[in-house]
Order: sequence, then C-alpha cells, then structure tokens
Amino acid sequence: MERSNEGLNGGASAETLLDVLLGAAREVPERTVVHVRADGGEHTVTFAGLRDEALRVAGGLIEAGVSAGTPLPLVADRGEDFQPMFWGALAAGAVPVPLAPEPRRVGPVWELLGRPPVVVDASTAPLLGELDADVAALPLDTLREGRPPRRPHRPAPDDVAFLQFSSGSTGSPKGVELTHAGVLANLHQIRTAMAITGDDVIATWMPYFHDMGLIGTHLVPMAARVRQIRVEPLSFAKRPALWLEAAARHRATLLSAANFALDLAVRRIPAATLAGLDLSPVRLLLVGAEPIAPRVWRAFQAHTAPAGLDPCAPLPVYGLAEATLAVTVPPLGERAEPVVLDRAALSRGRAVETTPGTDAVELMDLGLPVEGCEVRITGPVGDGEGDGGAGNPEGARAAHGVLGESRVGHVEVRGPQ
Repeated sequence: MERSNEGLNGGASAETLLDVLLGAAREVPERTVVHVRADGGEHTVTFAGLRDEALRVAGGLIEAGVSAGTPLPLVADRGEDFQPMFWGALAAGAVPVPLAPEPRRVGPVWELLGRPPVVVDASTAPLLGELDADVAALPLDTLREGRPPRRPHRPAPDDVAFLQFSSGSTGSPKGVELTHAGVLANLHQIRTAMAITGDDVIATWMPYFHDMGLIGTHLVPMAARVRQIRVEPLSFAKRPALWLEAAARHRATLLSAANFALDLAVRRIPAATLAGLDLSPVRLLLVGAEPIAPRVWRAFQAHTAPAGLDPCAPLPVYGLAEATLAVTVPPLGERAEPVVLDRAALSRGRAVETTPGTDAVELMDLGLPVEGCEVRITGPVGDGEGDGGAGNPEGARAAHGVLGESRVGHVEVRGPQ
C-alpha cells in the first residue's frame, strides 16, 4: 500500500508543545486515542475531544490559582485521565511533572519542587494521604468543570515545557528540564528516523510517567497525527496478551516495549494465542528504556513468528531523558542482530568482535544518531591516542578526551533535542 505524507510534517509549524495537540485537533479532529480496558473493552476519545477536555482542565487550573511557570506534579492511574491533565497544564502555562502513582516517587519530588499543588484523579487522590505532610490536591474531576481560557498560555520556545524525571536505570532519578524547542526537535527527529506518517497506528502499554511512554508513544504519534491504541501498564502486566490482541485487532503498525516486556510476552502469552493473531501489519517494534538481553530478543522473535511478526520489525533504540528521548535508531528494514565481543578485551576498554562462546559477550547494536544529533565516547587518553592526547608530548594518561573507534568510555550527546 502506498503511504501518504499526512503526518510526516505534522506539527512542523508548531512553536510550542501545546501547538502539537491544537494542530492535531484542527487537522484530524475525528482521529482517536483508544483506551483498552482490562477486560478488552474500549473507551475512545477523539483528538478534538481531548483538546476540549484539556482546555477545560486549563480553565480549572487557572480558577484554582495555578500561575504560569508553576511546576505541577501529575499523578494519574489511567491514561485517559493523564492526557487531559498534561495538555491542560500546558494550556494553563504550568510546567507538568509526570510522576508514577507511588508515594515513594511523589513525596521526594513534591518536596524538591517546593511543595506545589498536585493534580490527582479519583484513584490516586488517596495516596497523597500517605505522605508525611499536607498536600494541596487538585482533583481532576473538579478541574474538568473549568471554563476554557479565552487564549491558552503562549510560552517562548526556550521556556521549560515539562519536567521529565529519568527512569533511574543508571542511578538515582533526576529531574530534566525539557524546553518546548528541544521537545519539538526530538519529535521531528523521531518521526524522520522511523518514517512515521498519519497512516500508522500505534499500540502501546508504556506508562506516561516514563519518557519513552509519554514522548515516544503519545507526543510523537500526536505530532504525526497517528491513531493511538493504549493498554494500561498494570493491565498489560497482568495479561500481556491484551497488548498484542489489541495490536492485531486494530492492525497496528507501530509497537513499543522494554526488554522485560518481551520476556513477559514469551513467558506469559501462550503459543496458541499468538498463532491466532495477525501481527503482519507491524512494521516497527521499538525496544528501549533498559538494557536489551540478546537471549530475550531471540526468544521473542521465535515466539511471535507464528503471528507473522516481520523479523525486521523489532528495532533496538537508545535514548535518555536528558536528550528528550531518542538518540540513536538503527536503519529501517534491516534485521537487528547482537554484536559478539571478546569479553577480556571489553574489560580492558576495547570492543573487539569475535565468535560466540564462553569468552564472548553479546550486546545489541543500537544504530546511528538521529538527524542533527552527535554522539561521541570520551575517557582517559594518552600516548597521543584520541583528540585529548594530541600534541601532548608527555602522553599523560590522566588526560580526558575523545576516544577512538571501538573504545569503552562515557557517552556524550549533543543536538537540538
């Protein structure tokens, strides 16, 4: 089927993140976000409906006294509640702070931000009572009764759009300030690298408090005017088949997951269930958010083969909250394979390819930097090796600089995102 260009430049004229939703609602008002219930039932919201609800929430926030620039923790149990919270906060000029609905996550961030009000839905409001202080709660049901502002807040491109707390996969979670310009740049980079158009349909379960979930499976699709199918994370964890069943039912072309989800699918989705599904429309399955185990990668591909999943569809990607989201993406259409490296050489800081065996270690090849992004590896250099050692007659090993190819060191990223 010939793919249209609709959505490839979707959001290209956006100057702020809110423009992404407003543009989508204007251009394809009847396109939908489908929220899949735990029992398989569905609740559908149009882009225009989401915009209208978000503007009412914005009015509710303004009426509650939330001023522009206020960091606003968002704690929601369901995606259909989180989405109007997030877009409504942007329309009111607040700075959304998506958080996992857990007291141990909410409490420290709330303290760090100076104890601001917290937006909650009906199911997450009780968790604020578990914090060791009085918290000003803003119930979503009340905010939904607000009067839409006559004109949404218009920030500057370099103003902070939202605070994204990192997943903590390499250390303690850190709050990252993401600007409107930076987020919009990465949305464009991702759409370009993955050739996403309005013809695509995404099916996901990833949580919106995580950058891959919010940016990769909601903001990017909204910018590209993509229909979205969403299973709640807890529903997926309880019954992983719900995700792939929804993907097959809606003929999804884009999926996303983390390594643990691939493993869960292998262990918890019966082969007979997969054999009854048609996953052949899936052109990309983006896998990131945590280290990818080649063993799990191969097992998942073998397990989903009876459902017709294209072996070139799974795509290992790399990103981090500090770079908005995406940093590297492999070339499309190629089957992703692990790189086999010599274990001893790797421990000495060098990547030397070898053959599989007990003395080898496998790592996934995460591809190339997205458009306009640069990646380099730095570390101690000496004896003229690397840019940092050039012109140093002493060859001081304590020097720090850019390392050569196939070296182990620190990853540094630069780009408009």
